[in-house]
Amino acid sequence: METQSKKLDDNKREITVTLTSSEVQKEIDSAYREAAKNRIPGFRPGKAPRKILENHFGGEEFFLAQATEDLVQAYTPLAPDELQLVTLGNPEFEEFGMVVSGQPFTFTFSIEVVPELELSSYDPIKIELPSSEPTEDEIQMHLDTLLSYNISKDDDGNVSMPELTDEWVKETLEYDSVETLKQRLADSIRQQREYELSMIREMKAGQELSKLLVGEVPESLVRQTEQENYRELFQSLQKQRTTFDAYIENYGLTPEAFREEMKTQAFESSSMSLALDALARHFEMIATDEEIMQEFEKSGLKDPKKLYEDWRKSGRLSEIRQGIVRMKASQHMMENLEIFEIGQLYPIEESESSKETPAKKSKKASATGGKTDNNDTEAAAKSKAPRTTKTKSTKSESQNGEEEN
Repeated sequence: METQSKKLDDNKREITVTLTSSEVQKEIDSAYREAAKNRIPGFRPGKAPRKILENHFGGEEFFLAQATEDLVQAYTPLAPDELQLVTLGNPEFEEFGMVVSGQPFTFTFSIEVVPELELSSYDPIKIELPSSEPTEDEIQMHLDTLLSYNISKDDDGNVSMPELTDEWVKETLEYDSVETLKQRLADSIRQQREYELSMIREMKAGQELSKLLVGEVPESLVRQTEQENYRELFQSLQKQRTTFDAYIENYGLTPEAFREEMKTQAFESSSMSLALDALARHFEMIATDEEIMQEFEKSGLKDPKKLYEDWRKSGRLSEIRQGIVRMKASQHMMENLEIFEIGQLYPIEESESSKETPAKKSKKASATGGKTDNNDTEAAAKSKAPRTTKTKSTKSESQNGEEEN
């Protein structure tokens, strides 16, 4: 198969597919073999000669038409995949004739693809975050809470609160001193805040990256993303054995408000995806064949090679490739992120633990997201309730596909 692509308006591509004479002949022979499996009077299944089959089915044209239909159906999804294009919607074919035995065959179709937009800047993303360091007031508030748990009453009903002393701390809380207790409280507050800020950091970084996107996000991409989010949400609800009504009631939303939230989520996710694509192209990030195969090996299924072949034949490897590249772009963005404390002029120095969190999470991100979709930065950007969890995992989809096969 040879493919050629030409850009059209409205994010469409015209794709021309040329099949060799041997590929054509192979499909014609297959059409005859399939027809021979039918019961033909006077012949055992599979043994009827071609002339007999042609007389039975109405001539050679029947088999050429069948071969043509099968070739177009098989190679239409493979062509964009070979060109590393991710499609949106259905193909529109130009008129073509039937195949001819011993000759190559060409057909052309146009289809909308995920656009290649650019960013207005490829400099490191800058965001503002509050400090993770607890204030004296916060520490004191936690101390007061501890003391309130130890309020006592005397025989007359008078309430008294214990005095915060080294002796009381040693006896009641088993810390060496009040100062040690304050340090432990500060560490606990800091650790919790660093975890919360790691989520906020990824969300804000993704939002800032999306703001740099130059061009319009196609409505077809937003609709497709929204449909995928709905499908994954309802699959999740089924597994949890809960209803949609119970789900939205948990978030205090009406069905109308929920639908608006889903549309907003789909737009944000689509914008994020296109921004990551732009970042990846600018820095020439690619997904190798080995990396793609590794994603299928991560599925946990017994035969990842067969799974790979199933996805290849259906023209879906571009989804895996896209997810891997987006994950790399997300990791690049987070590793080069410049974080400023709110109201400050210079980047803040992060602790080693908080520095590691985004990179570790990005490395664990699923590569198929996709739409994707796909990675933790996208997930963080969609974290407002009632966000659906978009983890387009190779494993879950592949298990369904393997069952069907």
